[in-house]
Amino acid sequence: MEATVQASKDHKDTPGKNLFQRFLDNPVILKELRGRMRGRQAFILLTTYLGLIAIFIGVLYTVLAETSSSMGWDPSFRQTTGKAIFGSVVLLEMLLIGFIGPGLTSGAISSERERQTFDLLRTTLLSASSLVMGKLGAAFTYLFLLILTALPIESLAFLLGGVGIGELLISSVMLVVTALFFCTLGIFFSSFMKRTLPATLSSYGTILLSIIFIVIILFLMTYAQSVSYGATNKVRELIMTVALWALISTNPFMAAIVSEVILEENQSLFFTTTSPFGGSSIFLPSPWIIYVAFYTVLTVILIVISILRVRRPDH
Repeated sequence: MEATVQASKDHKDTPGKNLFQRFLDNPVILKELRGRMRGRQAFILLTTYLGLIAIFIGVLYTVLAETSSSMGWDPSFRQTTGKAIFGSVVLLEMLLIGFIGPGLTSGAISSERERQTFDLLRTTLLSASSLVMGKLGAAFTYLFLLILTALPIESLAFLLGGVGIGELLISSVMLVVTALFFCTLGIFFSSFMKRTLPATLSSYGTILLSIIFIVIILFLMTYAQSVSYGATNKVRELIMTVALWALISTNPFMAAIVSEVILEENQSLFFTTTSPFGGSSIFLPSPWIIYVAFYTVLTVILIVISILRVRRPDH
């Protein structure tokens, strides 16, 4: 009877624990996390990460404090200071995550090939999906730890005012999606290449080229619209506006900044009306929504391709 009750209890506990239990049961995640957290590199990277953010915010706060001495710390300036500190921390976190993320995963699969252990892993009962998700999960867990440790620095903005819980939640969601995408990008190139260095260079090169490409396209679109006369074509105006909004929403820095501007000016977290080329106003979602949806879908696609590539035998 007691065994039956215990089995029934375990069965009831299974649905709630299923996802987390499968995460813990992955041997690759446990091995990677134990290996990373036992060494000095993880703690040195964590200290450097927080140190850079703290130094930058300390310098920014000192400059703002010097500026405020002549203004008597009026409430509006305090709120502006709070927003500046909060926004600076978020943007700096995105920059550091973009630098750290691919470095954690670009050698995940290729290093196994370099050590000639990849074929041995494939002969075990470990599936390709478990291998990829294990490597990805270990790297993302460490990046998630970096995001969490920076929250106390972000909370300094709440002491000054001007930052709400909505901004904190949106920035956290964007940081988590960004971290997951950059880790996945490193896994993607690592699954295709047999050496870690080319995989690392490809990951960072893709990030750099994508940012440069978006900036160039934005400049060309703005210039093309400025030299066009009349601008009476409503269809062209709609296409240009949607394309411009899509480019803004797929750049992490622009998406964060424009979303904050929309929240400050329109008091809206989700939607806005805009007319960037001086025509009729168009109803559009806030850039952070498009950013999260786009990179979530792209992350899933890269994961699936990586699993298929790892599953295919090397020749």
